Amino acid sequence: MLNEILTLDIYRFFMIVARVGAAMMLLPGFSGQLVSTRIRLLLALVVSLVLLPVVGALYPPLPRHVGALLLLIMGEILVGIYLGVLTQALMAALNIAGTIIGFQSGLTNAFSFDAVAEQQGSTLTAFLSTTALVAIFATDLHHLMLRALADSYATFVPGQPLPLDDFASTLAHTLSGSFGVGVRLASPVLAFGLIFYAGLGLLSRLAPQIQVFFVALPLQVIAGLSMLMIALPLIIMIFLRWFEAGLIPFLR
Repeated sequence: MLNEILTLDIYRFFMIVARVGAAMMLLPGFSGQLVSTRIRLLLALVVSLVLLPVVGALYPPLPRHVGALLLLIMGEILVGIYLGVLTQALMAALNIAGTIIGFQSGLTNAFSFDAVAEQQGSTLTAFLSTTALVAIFATDLHHLMLRALADSYATFVPGQPLPLDDFASTLAHTLSGSFGVGVRLASPVLAFGLIFYAGLGLLSRLAPQIQVFFVALPLQVIAGLSMLMIALPLIIMIFLRWFEAGLIPFLR
């Protein structure tokens, strides 16, 4: 009897680890290269252990065939990857905003390491991503990510067919929404850029002998960064609301 209980607990525990571990590989802040692999693994195991008495009963009995077990494991991994990719799609709004702001301020070719995207990117994109990530943890929105992961068992019941068409539709709508939010976040600097370039074009027509863009480049950088400094609190506030709204549908 004890052997059967231990087997069932281990089976359910590793099923939970499959979903939680897959999500931890992609969730912003938890999946970064700067976070130790051992820390991520330990966090996934701890979260799975906490969820075991809560959602363990939702799992079907241990399948008798290896194929059915592998299919169940793949379904759990797919749900975890979906939740992680969804949060990354929400973070994509900052990449779009940073790219637009960098172009308008003349800093498109300035690169640095982006801790969220885990690759070289525009300096302003990396700055916005890092600032937003700090704000997420400072406002406890990372608890919302973990809660959405725990409540996903009510939406995606283990052993049930996965709504793959809904997965694709939700991700498509999230990405399109991220593009719109990214443009909104960059709208102050974008409006400045349009006015600035229109003024430079008019000045070049009035005084063709002046190297307008060579003279105006320092002013463009200074004015663009000044606009970003003024609008940064509003940018982060709007992004946090967007990030929270994207996770709320997964909460019970």
